[in-house]
Amino acid sequence: MTWLVIHTKSSEEVRAEKNLKNQGFETYLPMYKKEVVRGKSIKNIMTPLFPRYLFLKYNQSRLSSDIGLIRSTLGVSQLLKIHEKPLEIKNEIIYALRVREDLEKSDIESYYQNGDKIIIKAGPFKNIEAIFQCEDKEKRAVLLFDLINKPTLIYLDKSVIMKI
Repeated sequence: MTWLVIHTKSSEEVRAEKNLKNQGFETYLPMYKKEVVRGKSIKNIMTPLFPRYLFLKYNQSRLSSDIGLIRSTLGVSQLLKIHEKPLEIKNEIIYALRVREDLEKSDIESYYQNGDKIIIKAGPFKNIEAIFQCEDKEKRAVLLFDLINKPTLIYLDKSVIMKI
């Protein structure tokens, strides 16, 4: 058995994985948690580690008979190939990705990064520009801004700030 790389249609990794599984194939779609801003709220979502790619475990002897079935699956764009030969991924790499994914399930990639320029949308500091420093243990934003020519740190809820 080997792993093949499937190139999916844009934003259809989950759909392609579901349809391939429904056809009896074993698939793997590495995911990670990411913080995104949606309207006025910040949400944590699971998103593909490799956008537009997923892995398919496959018996090489059956590949020629099922290649059309794989390529015509809803959500699949194509099978990744090098010189007309499907790109194979070793089991060790997939295993390492799975171990890493399990270790990082609790970690979240923050939408705001150190040094991002932001603007405060509400409260007493409304419309003031600041620089995002980090998050405190309550997941509030730690911001640096000039207050009367003196650098000052403030702690605000991330829902009241926005990247510039």
